[in-house]
Amino acid sequence: MWVKDPAAEHVLNSEEGKATVYVVNIGDRDIQIGSHIHLADVNEDLLFFTGLDAATAAEAALTDPERGRSERIAAARELAHQRSKTPGVAPWGYRLDVAPGDSMRFSPENAPSDAIEVVPIGGRRHVPGLRKDKRAEDADLD
Repeated sequence: MWVKDPAAEHVLNSEEGKATVYVVNIGDRDIQIGSHIHLADVNEDLLFFTGLDAATAAEAALTDPERGRSERIAAARELAHQRSKTPGVAPWGYRLDVAPGDSMRFSPENAPSDAIEVVPIGGRRHVPGLRKDKRAEDADLD
């Protein structure tokens, strides 16, 4: 990283607005998320939970032998936090709290994930071009 004034203090991810989420991958392959990807736009097979109890209940639903695969996935999705357009509520408007250029991988076997710290997307809060099924106005986070 190029820094104009090396003696200056630079805060990459401030503590303000941080949130904790738990992730369950309901797919059949690992899914990797980069450092600056809007979490609400990632692969639909990743479910986000704001509490460990709900994430654990979703994992129990996914392993319920009394249900078929589609019923298990539907039950887990019902417990997940909606990827709504509610500013300030993760995952809408948030990204992973990792170093720039870094990423995290979520495996179906490791569910739910450990607590994952996420931070609000800063700057102009505009995330264009991540998914073709999103309208242009969906890129504005506020």
